[in-house]
Amino acid sequence: MNNNDKKTVWVYAVILFTSAFIVLLITAYSQIKVNKNIDEVRNKLGSTEREKSNFQMSLSSALAENKKLNEKIQALEKEIENFKISEEKLEKELKDFRNENSLKFENYEKLIKANICYYDGDIKSCALILTREINKNYLESDAMQLYQKLLDITIRKAAQEFYYDGYEYYKNKDYDKAIESLKNSLSLVDNEYYSDDCYYFIGYSYFRKGNLNSAKEAMNTLLEKYPDSTYKKDVEMFLKANFN
Repeated sequence: MNNNDKKTVWVYAVILFTSAFIVLLITAYSQIKVNKNIDEVRNKLGSTEREKSNFQMSLSSALAENKKLNEKIQALEKEIENFKISEEKLEKELKDFRNENSLKFENYEKLIKANICYYDGDIKSCALILTREINKNYLESDAMQLYQKLLDITIRKAAQEFYYDGYEYYKNKDYDKAIESLKNSLSLVDNEYYSDDCYYFIGYSYFRKGNLNSAKEAMNTLLEKYPDSTYKKDVEMFLKANFN
């Protein structure tokens, strides 16, 4: 919604509420006048039939006018209430519009960041941004094409680099970094020739750290996901020796 639309809505709101206020004042004044006329008619009530008849006619007319005024007041109050509901709905739509566009802007910023990482040669960061930080639902056609292109180029290469890094960390006994890198590899791709290696070294990294439950979980996952792995016998022996 642009500024002109918002101004138009608020001008309409001011006019409507001002008109409503004036009508209510006029209605209230008319109500007071009617009540006063009723009192005057009652005070002038005489003993003759003609006076009684005139009083009944005046009273009936006053009551009828009073009923009409009450109906007008109720109708006006209903109109004001309906406008309040419309105004609240408009404000909600405006808020939703702002939130949606804010999310789009954030995702476009992240896509630009991923693109910069790619051209800087940091494909690992590029792949992680694409898979973990960007919500594709907020990308339009051209942006979606760029997203998919970057993902296709980087995801497998980044997964392989994370695997190599993790293996080097494992050999250097830096088990925390080994676990992090190997898990990053699996989060990107888990069906490469080295994917079972990742679970294997994750399991042993946890084992070296003394975290036996996580070590057992990693090794069992290896057997479940890769039943033909070359590590199968070694893992079965590991589990039997340490958990039976």
